Amino acid sequence: MDSKASTTRPLTSAKTETAVIPRIPREIIDGILDYLATDSYSAVTFLRSCSLVSKSWVPPCRRHLFRFVTFDLRNVDRWLEAFPRPEESPAHHIRELCVRFGGRDCIPEGFFEVTPLFKNVEKLTLMGLRGLPLRVPSLWKLPPSVTSLTIKTNAFTLVEVRDLLALLPDLNGLSLTGYLAAGGVPVGIGTVLRGRFGGRLRILKGPAHEGITKMLLEIPTGLRFTEMEIRCKCKFLLSTVKLAEACGETLVKLLYAVSVYGEAHSFRSGRF
Repeated sequence: MDSKASTTRPLTSAKTETAVIPRIPREIIDGILDYLATDSYSAVTFLRSCSLVSKSWVPPCRRHLFRFVTFDLRNVDRWLEAFPRPEESPAHHIRELCVRFGGRDCIPEGFFEVTPLFKNVEKLTLMGLRGLPLRVPSLWKLPPSVTSLTIKTNAFTLVEVRDLLALLPDLNGLSLTGYLAAGGVPVGIGTVLRGRFGGRLRILKGPAHEGITKMLLEIPTGLRFTEMEIRCKCKFLLSTVKLAEACGETLVKLLYAVSVYGEAHSFRSGRF
């Protein structure tokens, strides 16, 4: 009997085509995110959405999302919970740091274990009201990279402010307002301030103008402020003049404002 010819067709391997998605150059991604970050109203929403595109988009998005961070009691707890391994946190992206404390929002002790990681912070703002006891400011570990410090609080004495300034060797901008004098700063006693002490100086309101002036004039390395904005009572005019003289040729702009009988009066000067 003749064998029947096999009608079964040989099996052929199916061809699988893989879609090739072109990779977007990193500089284009950075350009897109830089543009989105300029929208002050929608930047956070846009950047959070972009961080979900792919893992490669997360680091450049974090660079913008964590550029400015405000810490209070709630945010500190959320930060420590979100980043249990501090070395993997986005702390190195922070350039502007604001710390709120006092009363119900008093910063917990855990915050002082995190601050050494903020190694690229340039602008630091400390604000709040006197409330629950704080750790002594001289024991704080502030980022030495800070070049601009703003203090808006009545929680510090002048001595504590001086101790904070001593932690910032590259300070090049200082704004002080609203804190307590508490007897002033003893002459020749305590921490010696050393640093550049240039850039812009702002002393706004507050009862401690004379004590602040004395503290700054005692800095052995001298003052190099280029701009000064002083708002105080009329009786502190002489101390303001001494500050201006101490800056010598570096001072190019001065704004001096006083309140006399409830009316504000100001003096502006251009280049000296």
